[in-house]
Amino acid sequence: MSVDGAALKSELEAWCASYVAAFESFDLDAIGQHWSFPALVVSGARQLSMATQGEFDRNTGALISFYERQDARRVRRSVQWCKSFEEAKAIMQVEDVISKPDGEVITDWVSTYILRKTASGWKALFADATGEAEAWAARGTPLGS
Repeated sequence: MSVDGAALKSELEAWCASYVAAFESFDLDAIGQHWSFPALVVSGARQLSMATQGEFDRNTGALISFYERQDARRVRRSVQWCKSFEEAKAIMQVEDVISKPDGEVITDWVSTYILRKTASGWKALFADATGEAEAWAARGTPLGS
């Protein structure tokens, strides 16, 4: 049973708000709770498959360390579009705007997620982080630097 468009967007916006709050507080466990495992993140030709939350947390910890060095403390995420498919699954495209604590925009990008609705709410299964990697590289601070 698919969720109607307005209800789906509202649910996914709530998921995004919770995800952003976890990210802004650099809370590894809370970030990981938004995912179902195994999880897949792609960035261009690169694929990162994480079988457990522990593997996911190690990767996210490195990402958070990078973000701290960039003084990236605020995230504004907006759902650009979303669509439900099959039983309790959805795809969405989001725009992220990353800022310093004073609100100065550092960079922005668009990402795509595939999610599944579970008994405990929506969980991400897949993310295309190509835009994120390209945005940081264009700024002269590639991910991992």
